[in-house]
This record gives sequence, structure tokens and C-alpha cells, in this order.
Amino acid sequence: MAYRDLYDFASKSTLQFEWRSSEHEGTNGLRTHFLAEHYGLPSTAFDFDHTNVCDEDVLLGELQQLARRHVRQYPAHGHVLIMMGDDFRFVRAARAFGCLDRLISASRKHESWRDMKLQYSTMTEYLDSVQPHLDAHAMRVHGGDFYPYQDKPVEQYWSGILGSRPYLKWLVRDTEQIVQHVEALVAMQRMRGTRAAWSTLELHLEFCRKQVAIGYHHDAITGTCTDDAFADYVERLRTAARVALRIGHVALQPVDDAEQQISAAYNADQHIGSAYNTATRDVDNAARDWLEIAPAQCTDSACVGAAVVVTNTLLAAQDVVVRLRVHSGSAVLVDETGVAVQPVHVQAVDSAYSVEFVVSVPALGARGVVVGNRTLYADAPMLRNQIITAAQTEQTSLRADLHQGGVHVRLRSERNGVVRIESGGRVVRHQMRSYFTNPYVQSSGAYIMHSFNLMYSIVFWIFGGMLASGLALAWLVHVGTRHILWLRHVRVPCSPIGANGTSTAGSVVAAAIGTVCGAISVLYAAQKVSVDRLDDWTRGHGVFLLAAPVFCAAYVVGGALRWRKRRACVCVASTAVGVFLALALGRAWQSRAMTFRSLQFTVEHSDVCSTARAQVTEGTSVEFRLCADTPYLLQASTLVHAPNNREIIARLQHGRGRTLELFDGASMRQRRASMWTPVPGTFYPAPLLARLGELSVHVRQPVGVSSLSAGMLDVLVHRSMTANDFRGLKRPLIDKYPARATLFVDLRPDADPVAVNNRVNTPPLAFVLPPHANISPHSALHSAVPHLSLVGIRAESDSVDMRLLAHRSTDISMHELLRNTAGAVRVHGDWSLCNVSAVQRTETQASHVHLRGGEQALFRLQVDYDRSS
Repeated sequence: MAYRDLYDFASKSTLQFEWRSSEHEGTNGLRTHFLAEHYGLPSTAFDFDHTNVCDEDVLLGELQQLARRHVRQYPAHGHVLIMMGDDFRFVRAARAFGCLDRLISASRKHESWRDMKLQYSTMTEYLDSVQPHLDAHAMRVHGGDFYPYQDKPVEQYWSGILGSRPYLKWLVRDTEQIVQHVEALVAMQRMRGTRAAWSTLELHLEFCRKQVAIGYHHDAITGTCTDDAFADYVERLRTAARVALRIGHVALQPVDDAEQQISAAYNADQHIGSAYNTATRDVDNAARDWLEIAPAQCTDSACVGAAVVVTNTLLAAQDVVVRLRVHSGSAVLVDETGVAVQPVHVQAVDSAYSVEFVVSVPALGARGVVVGNRTLYADAPMLRNQIITAAQTEQTSLRADLHQGGVHVRLRSERNGVVRIESGGRVVRHQMRSYFTNPYVQSSGAYIMHSFNLMYSIVFWIFGGMLASGLALAWLVHVGTRHILWLRHVRVPCSPIGANGTSTAGSVVAAAIGTVCGAISVLYAAQKVSVDRLDDWTRGHGVFLLAAPVFCAAYVVGGALRWRKRRACVCVASTAVGVFLALALGRAWQSRAMTFRSLQFTVEHSDVCSTARAQVTEGTSVEFRLCADTPYLLQASTLVHAPNNREIIARLQHGRGRTLELFDGASMRQRRASMWTPVPGTFYPAPLLARLGELSVHVRQPVGVSSLSAGMLDVLVHRSMTANDFRGLKRPLIDKYPARATLFVDLRPDADPVAVNNRVNTPPLAFVLPPHANISPHSALHSAVPHLSLVGIRAESDSVDMRLLAHRSTDISMHELLRNTAGAVRVHGDWSLCNVSAVQRTETQASHVHLRGGEQALFRLQVDYDRSS
């Protein structure tokens, strides 16, 4: 909670309130208790890890003062919750609890504690005690979240967490996608009636869920962790991804040694070549992005074959590009019916063949492609006879044209690294920019993204001070000491600004000169002055390098124009006004382009993807890609090695949209920032999607976004800080790990952004199975109901839980939804709707359910395989 909000809630005694995070009418809020002070110890006297003094009178007095102070902020019930300890306490627990026992015992005998009672309590006991009081009183209702978060004055916003350690943010999302997909895959296979060691799968799947949960710990997903913790998080998530992929393998094709196969995935030092996430590209931090048919399964001398199975857990069909490596040129590709599959790319690489082909996967289903022997499929062409020339590469140029699936995108390079993107009459501009944070002025660290106004204000305070001093000295020379210096001999005959000009006209001209001087100096410092020079201007001898030239210039101009005291004061004040207006109204100029030249594109064309690459700086490159599986989405990808003390952003400009909307997985939420808000306070978390007017940008990792002016969208992609902001980490966050951020720019102005985002963030998985795997091309769960998406599905010991989300008001027929399932299915629904109290859930037999737009329902499917369907 921002400090302004905390003051407002505390001053009105409403720190216990009803929090309604959903905007839909009829929903119940969450009763929330907000701590008036930090959750640590009441004072250092209670830090028994570092003191063995237990003075009962002193400690009881501190507790009593704390209780009387807090009871005014929670007045409805008279109960005060005091937190004892934090993340790093109770190393000496016996000493701590021994003293607390003595305090409780002493409070019962102390005269001043007659009207108060001190006791141990759990959170459940406390909440049960205050519940009757809260029921009897109307509570304050708060809607939405508390962003942006500013914990102290002087514009200290916690916006840095939105860009810290972007690789970890990407890895958490990638692992979560794999685990959720495998959960749904296990549940779907279970509903088919497939026999498998479900208890074994569930045990290992629970391990994967826990690693993802650890990845969403506040020190992991925010990136505010030490280097050692970062390495541990990465290893845990990579292991969870490997294990989950192996679980999916076993669920699709049950084997006798399931435990041994899954256990082997824990110790693997690289991704399993028999399964991968189709959303992964070779540029995504060296993650494996292809399948491999092992030489033991298929070589030129003998090809037993294998089945490539692609699974889809989305309630909509998906086209996906599958990348495969085969060690036999005589192998053939056929579908489930024996019809040859036409690859879009075949290339001989060393002793293997790299193959790419497009598969259309049905909703909540699977599709298989057999890699077989030529003798079994005589009509199918061999891979060695289908070699398609490698991607055609064009020479570097300032222009690039991308073609895929009937979509044409034209790229044009402009000055300052701006790329003009044209498609279907729409124009979007892309540019890589960076904010410079000065560690000698204000320390931006792992958490805090400081306002840049303070850094520039110091520079212009020096600038303004020297300007005033120079003008003052020139005035003194002009009116008093004519016998010194040469300025008494210099005259400017221009009447309006000379000594003979009218007072009003001269003051107006002085004000105009000062305002323009201040505004131009801001623009020059923000865009042209080197970062090293800005460093020098704020510390040590470097201050003189700024002060001396400004002082001399003001002295010469003031003396030459014969300004009197009034005009000099007007000029200095106008300079300050010009600086203030430029900083407040020209916030977009506080960042600077990462390069001042035009980018040179290297273009590659293939039947799979058309790609244009360009080098922005030595450590930063951009890539624009248009692929066959999603030709309506332009992938603008950035590979960044963040320099120290930089906030790297990707800026997109299109149209004049002013309303920034963010999708959090449940609903679109509008975000607005005042024009006077400093830049860090305009950044908001965008976990999935950001939309500004007709510009929709999808992401596969959480990022920070901001809109500083109409039609402008800034995306925070990376940062590295050498200073300590003295929050939780208590050390600098220097992130040398390269990270890739991919923005999916929707080229269709009328597309449903939520439906597109479901496609982007629910990618299919691909597996290599035995050649005769029994994989039906039809989905286990099928829905003819539009505007419906699967939020989650999970198999239990005797049931399957399925959560559905309706994007519009719709009717759900359970018979149509589950028409392909095996066994007798009894559906229990409507037991966890959003408008049902969490205290009392209902579970009723359901065959038909009506959902409103944005509403979710959880259905429990009881499956009895011993009965006929």
C-alpha cells in the first residue's frame, strides 16, 4: 500500500476493509487486515537473537504503548494483532519464547494491565475473534489494487521490480505453461479411460507444482534475489520443466517403468530431446526448441520409427510449427491415416536432417505424425529427396519485407534506431531506449525505480545558480564598479533588451530567453550529453565543468545587454519555469535512444518464418519475425545485455490512443496516470497483455508498461543497478544474465485481444512416442460452445476437476462438452462460482449451466470406468 493510501486508511481507522479485486457486480469482497506497521518486531528490544536482556517492565510498557496506538486504528473490536519476528528471526527461539512466557505471566499480575490481556494467538484465532465485530459494522470497500506502490515521499516507486531479472520471469512463465499443460493432459488421458500409475504421476506432478509456486515467491518473480538464490530458482524451475515433460510422456503412453523414467528426469543436465514446448525458440536463452528421433530408433540402415504427438489444451484448434531432427535420410513423414505430410523445411545438418512441418491440433486434443520406414509407406517421399534450401538471406539494408500466410509486413529503418512497421495500412514505430539512473544522486536498486527529475534537477540547480551568479555580477559591474573589467565598454544598441528599453518589453524578452534556455538545456542534457558527463556534473571536480561555462556565459550576456536587477531575476525565474515544464510535460524525453544511427537489417526468408535482424548496440539486438503458425502476430524480440545503471525499454507508437488497458488473466483493467506523475509512477505490471487504443501487445512473461503520451507504449524489458536502495535485498542488483523479451504485436485492429492472448500463452507441447502409440486425433473434451476457455483441469484419485471461463454470457451443455469421454461421467457443477460464498460451497448434479461474461465455474467430473458409457 502506498504511503499516501496508508495514511488515508489509518487516519480514518479503516485498516480492516473489504477488498473487491473483481469489478463484476454481485461479487463478495475479501475481508482484509492491513498491518499499521512493519510485520517485524515491535522494537529492537524484542530481538532476542541479539540480546539476552528480558526486562519485563520495559517490554510490557512498549507493548502497552503499541496496543493503545493500534486500538485507535482498529476500533471496531478492541483486538490488537502484534507480529513477532520476520524472515530472519528466531535463531534463538528458546530465549525468545522464554521471555514471552514471562511477559504473559507478568501482565496478569501487573496493575496497569487490568483492562488488557496479553496472549499467544494464531491468525485463525485472531480472525475468529474479530469476525462477530466485523459482521456488526459496515466496512470500508476498496476496489482494484494499490498500484503504483510508493513507500516514501520524494517519488520512490517500486517499479524496478517490474524489470529486475527478466530471464527468471520468463522461466517461471515457461515452466508454469508446461506444468499446467501436463496437468490437463493427465486429466484428459484419465477421462479416456487409459490405465496408468496415476498415483505416481500425481506425486511427481505435485513436485512440479511446488517449484512453480516457489518461482512465484515475492523474491523470485520480482527478481529481488541474490545471485545464489537466482541460480537455485533457475535450477528448480528447469528441473520441474524436465520432470513435467516426462510425466506427459508417461501419461500419453503408459509404461511399466514409469517411476524410473520420471526419476531420471530429475538428474538430467539438459532438456529432454523427446519433448519440448512449441512456444520455445532457439533464441530463448538457449532452451532446446526441437525434438530428436534417437539414432537407435531410426537410421539409414534400420528405421523402427516413432510417432510425433502434439497436444493442445486450449478450447480452440491451433496450428503449430514442429521442429524435428532425424538421423536418417530414408525416413518418411505420414499422418495417422498414412497420408504423406509435406514438410516446409528440410535441411541436412552434420549427420542428421533438420525437419520442420505444420500440424493442426484440434481443441483439447492431440495430433500425431509418424516418422516411419520407407518400406511401410511406399508412396511417401524420403527426407533426402525433399531437401528444401536453407533460408534465403538478403544483404543488410535499411528496408525489409516479411511475408507469411498472406500477411505482408514492411520494415523501414529511420534515424535514432526507429523502425517503421507497416502492414495493412497500419503504421507502428518501434525503438529501443534507455533511462539512465545516477547512483551518485539517488540510488535505484532492485526494488526502486527513482524519479529522474531529481538527477536533472541537481544539474539544473547548478545551472540556474551559476546563471543567477553570472547575471548578478554583471549587474554589479554595470551599476557600481565601472572601473573594472571590460564590460563597461560593451554596448548592445538593440533598444528592447538594452538599458534604454521599456521595462515591460525588456522583462518579456528576458522571460522568453530564460524559458527557452531552460527548455533547450533540458532537451540537450537528456538527449545529447554523455552519461559520463552527467555523472561528472553531479559530483567532485566535474561540477566545475558545468558551473564555469554557465557562469561566464551569463556574465557576458548580462553585461552586454545591460540588464538591470529586475530583468536578471525574471530571466533566472523563467529558466526555472522552463526546466520544470520540460521535465513535467516532456517526460518521454527523459529516456534516450540507445543508438542515433539507422539500423541495418539482415533478412531471412523461409516457408516457416520470415525474420529481420538488426544490431542496436554491442550488447543489444532486435529481431522481427513473422511465422506460419501465427501470421497475424509480429514478434518483436529483443536480446539485451543490460549495461549498469540502465533501465532498458522498448517503445511502440501507433495512433492517438490514450486509454491503457491491461489484461490480468480475468479481466481488462484500465490504468491512468496523471500528467504530473514522475516516470517511475506511470509503470504498471502487465502479466499477459497491454492494449493502447488499437495497439495490442501480448507477452509471455510479466513486464512493466507505461504510456507517457497518446499512442505511446513503453515496455520495461531489462535493468541492472550498481546501487543499493536499502529495501529487502540490501545489496546492488547487477544482472549480467542476457535476457530476451518478445512482444507479440497484433496486426489486426479488430481482433479479440483476450482470445489471441489465450493462444499466445497456451502453447501446444510436442512428444516423441513409440511408432504405434494409440493417440486419437479427436479431443477427449470437446466443446461447441463459443466464447469459452479452459482455465484449468486437474485429475484427482476418483475425479477430474475442470474450471471454465466464459468471455461472454453463454449456456454450457455438459453432454456436448463431454461427448467423447469414456466411462460413465457424472458432472457436479456450480459449486465454486464467483458469487458463491467461500464459507459454504454447494455441489449439485448439473447437466446445463448458464455463465455470465467474465464468470468462472468449477465442475467436478466423477468417472466410473467399470460401467459402460
